[in-house]
Amino acid sequence: MNTHQPALAIAILAGALAAPLTASAGPTLGLDPTGTGNYTTYADLWTNVTDTGLSSGFIPGRIVGPGATAPYLTELRSQMMVGTMSNSNIPAIVTPAGLNTTYEITKLVRFQELVTAQSATTINFGLPPTQSAAMDVDPLHAGVQNMAIYLDNLTDGSRAVPGNGPNTVRCYGAGSTSAGCGGAGGDGDGILILSGHLVFNASSFSASGAVGTGSFDSRFMLDYVNPLYLDAVTGSIFVDKFTGTTNVPSFFTPTTMWDGSTPTTVPFLKVDSSQSFATIPEPATLALIGLGFAGLALGTRRKVQC
Repeated sequence: MNTHQPALAIAILAGALAAPLTASAGPTLGLDPTGTGNYTTYADLWTNVTDTGLSSGFIPGRIVGPGATAPYLTELRSQMMVGTMSNSNIPAIVTPAGLNTTYEITKLVRFQELVTAQSATTINFGLPPTQSAAMDVDPLHAGVQNMAIYLDNLTDGSRAVPGNGPNTVRCYGAGSTSAGCGGAGGDGDGILILSGHLVFNASSFSASGAVGTGSFDSRFMLDYVNPLYLDAVTGSIFVDKFTGTTNVPSFFTPTTMWDGSTPTTVPFLKVDSSQSFATIPEPATLALIGLGFAGLALGTRRKVQC
């Protein structure tokens, strides 16, 4: 029996690390739109209203095969507004009063995707080893953050209206974070309350005539949280899991992206998505688990040798 314990320990550890990240009793995020650190709203799922995205560097019809240059990098940029919040621990809609009327929460996402496979009508993406500094949406903090969340108190009539048509996409952030937003339609008065970097990405896209559909699962490790606006109710590390679908309907034609970009090789994307907050064990906890398994294996080996 003892000779099977190391294998069992390894199997247990592998299973724990491979387990899906889900929102549970601990990983809820508190929100205080007043910025005073008084938290009455805790949610583990944020659902977005209509979003806008842009994929650049995607080359339709590029075939993966002998002599091809794929895999290669492409970029995904999107802006979305939080529409509702819910808490699976209650369960209930816990959307605080005033969301999208007296204040709004906007999320910016920009990261590189590695094209792992492609045909004339389909494409699959993975996670590249590193992210370019050009993908940073939070230059105020060290490192490359691919996702940032802003809160805007609508005291100046600057409410964004994401959707179809010109000037429906706003940009957020003060100072350097709003560089490149361009003329009409720019905002620039949002408060950065959270940012993080990409740690996992698996997505795909298929084209059928003038309409394409896709899905993605992108997860971001949180690097910065403003404690006056957000309360991370856990001692573990937060992983922000961003999931949803994309499509390219012919009627979806906004003319500018949040950072001033315009479509080139592909049209804008309509992104219907939600964002959940999950936890993984702290590095110290993982290290202790590993040491425990190592001790178990060593103890077993000594018993076998005796």
